[in-house]
Amino acid sequence: MSSAVADDRTATQASDPSRWYASSTSARKPSGTPAPATFASRSSAAAARAAGSPAAAQASATLFAGYASTNGIDNATNSASADVKDDATFGVAIGLPFDASRELQLLYSQQSTTLAPGGGAAPFDLTIRYLHFGGTVFVDRRVGQGFYAVGGVGVTQFSPGTAGYGNEYKPSMNVGFGYHLPLGDRLALLAEARGYLTFVNSSGGFLCSGGCVVVLKSDAVTQVEAKIGLMARF
Repeated sequence: MSSAVADDRTATQASDPSRWYASSTSARKPSGTPAPATFASRSSAAAARAAGSPAAAQASATLFAGYASTNGIDNATNSASADVKDDATFGVAIGLPFDASRELQLLYSQQSTTLAPGGGAAPFDLTIRYLHFGGTVFVDRRVGQGFYAVGGVGVTQFSPGTAGYGNEYKPSMNVGFGYHLPLGDRLALLAEARGYLTFVNSSGGFLCSGGCVVVLKSDAVTQVEAKIGLMARF
């Protein structure tokens, strides 16, 4: 009997070697061996991992408009408070990904307002500009979703629009909080409140370049701003 089986295997091998090789390798292959992953499946898995990783975060640009109030400038002659008119603000913020919940930020903000120094001097135009570097931290969520805290440091420029006064550049900082409302994968609305603190340390002659009608002073200038913005990711 065994001799007949052996003769049959020999005949099969001789007549169709490929059939004999396939059947023999199939018999030797362990039953639990998984099929090899295809290139497409490996690529899809890698793409899925990348999409959920911090490295896949995108840079952003936000255009915003708001309203700010200012305090901290005084008339050095009579120690009365100079009046800086509450007025509109606008600016842009550039965000760069840091990790899954944090983002670096470069902020430019500007307000064109009017300063009434008092002491019989006429009001004059005053432009306040900020250039700050800082970042945002999102609370329990990924970048671009929900509530966040924000802050930064940089420089403030005070630019008077009248003769006898000159530009001043002072160090400053800001802190704030806000909320991001996503409008899809690349757009979002935001609402934000920030406070700005500019260190002036001037007992007289603030903004004065010679020939000032009224002498101004300030230890620190504060601003409180509320704004809304439209953010795009790219």
